[in-house]
Amino acid sequence: MASVDPRVYAVIMAGGGGTRFWPLSRQRKPKQFLSIAGEQSLLQTTWDRALEIVSGPENVIVVTANDYESMARDQLPDLLQENLLVEPQARNTAPCVAWATAVIRDRDVDAVEVVMPSDHLITDVEAFGSAVTTAVEASREYGVLATFGITPRYPETGYGYIEAGTTLSSAGDSSIEVFRVEHFREKPDFETAEGYVSAGNYYWNSGIFVWTAAGIWSSLEEYLPEVCIAAKRMIEDVDPEARAETYAEVPGISIDFGVMERAKNVVIVRADFDWSDVGSWAALYEVSVKSEGDNVAFGEIVQIDSTGNLVHAPDARVVLLGVDNLAVVHTDDAVLIASLERSQDVKLLRERLEALGLDHLL
Repeated sequence: MASVDPRVYAVIMAGGGGTRFWPLSRQRKPKQFLSIAGEQSLLQTTWDRALEIVSGPENVIVVTANDYESMARDQLPDLLQENLLVEPQARNTAPCVAWATAVIRDRDVDAVEVVMPSDHLITDVEAFGSAVTTAVEASREYGVLATFGITPRYPETGYGYIEAGTTLSSAGDSSIEVFRVEHFREKPDFETAEGYVSAGNYYWNSGIFVWTAAGIWSSLEEYLPEVCIAAKRMIEDVDPEARAETYAEVPGISIDFGVMERAKNVVIVRADFDWSDVGSWAALYEVSVKSEGDNVAFGEIVQIDSTGNLVHAPDARVVLLGVDNLAVVHTDDAVLIASLERSQDVKLLRERLEALGLDHLL
């Protein structure tokens, strides 16, 4: 059962641009605000998942970008005013985590944080709650920084991997394994990914973290002291211009590079829950219900001799003839037709559009 410990806080990071989900995801409305895999947006499903592991909305902090403040408030009507942290500009995840941690430490120095991206898909909430409970107890008992590792289902080249080392003494649910981290590995080529999957002790890096507020603050002070200084200023200053100046001076660095890959007290909790970062059209295809010909359709399609395609066209009827493994995405001003195998390269299309001066499509 999921933890309802009043000292557990959820931090939802909702400021990303979702660039690999073009043309559906745009700068004006990125992936986390879209209803991609159901009636709710990914942000809303993340909010609901957060409420399962905390005692109430007062323990959920959402960090988003200035451009998305109104969308976040509209989609999350129960979010407390003081629990929405609006970044003046994007500075990556380390400043985001530091600011949220500074806020939480002011409320409870003994708090534990569960830090979650807003655009992931997890449907097995009970298994997620069990993994969180294990990670919370490990972080308290051993003073570790925990991340969830997903057992790889295939040799994915679009995810980072984590190499697991020795087993940590059991914490929480004894059926959930906790390992010390040997190495973080960057996104591999296909051959390397195959080796990781075969080895059996490599996991996909979920980007979901659990730690005590004191533990992560100590690590931030050690590895990124300037980020901590800025975070303190962000809660001391109320003037928007002063905050913007403070945030502009913060180095843009991820919590992975800035802390997790440098700290010595990092563990991986083996996650048994289903997970996808829905980071590409191929990832959406993988987690979606297949119809005739193993096609996935969001909208109406007619197909002849066509297999393994993903079609996202709620407002148009798409006809497929003799094509395989394509992503076909229709919006009101753009149509994407791409190989699913190259869906991680959608960012190249965005770069081309920008170079052609077609910024209105981004």
